[in-house]
Amino acid sequence: MKRGRAAARTACVIALVSAVALYFGGCAAGPPEPGKPADPRAAIGIEKVGGISVSLRSDPAVTPRGGTFSITLTVRNLSGKKVEYTSPSGQTYEFLAFDKGGQEVWRWSKGMMFIQVVSAVILEPGASKTFKVAWDSAAAPGLYTIQGYLLGLGNVRPSVSVEITGG
Repeated sequence: MKRGRAAARTACVIALVSAVALYFGGCAAGPPEPGKPADPRAAIGIEKVGGISVSLRSDPAVTPRGGTFSITLTVRNLSGKKVEYTSPSGQTYEFLAFDKGGQEVWRWSKGMMFIQVVSAVILEPGASKTFKVAWDSAAAPGLYTIQGYLLGLGNVRPSVSVEITGG
């Protein structure tokens, strides 16, 4: 019985350390330099890793100052097997916006509180999860990079370039 509890505790510690490493490892990469959006109606970025596709979409890609970007993050299991990743807290996803100099100008979760519990997220074959938020762009006119990611997959960060105009 003691051996079983010790093994369970060890497994929990390993899962926690792995989740923290993934989370902070994902934070190390800086955002790509934003470019002029090709289509003002929408911007789409996709990254695929290990049978998982993570896509980020902004509708529109160009808006006047004070306008709203509707941002959608979708994770899909393209593999034929169940995929599991660990989220280090009750927060499972994040969205960020950076100016042309790479400075963070918006963080979706700023000021929010989340339950502090490590949890497993499971995607069955072919399944997907979608997360939607809005960025009310009070930032100065210019080009911006928006990133979206799942905290358990911190190194997979699709990004899109958007523009805020002076209107």
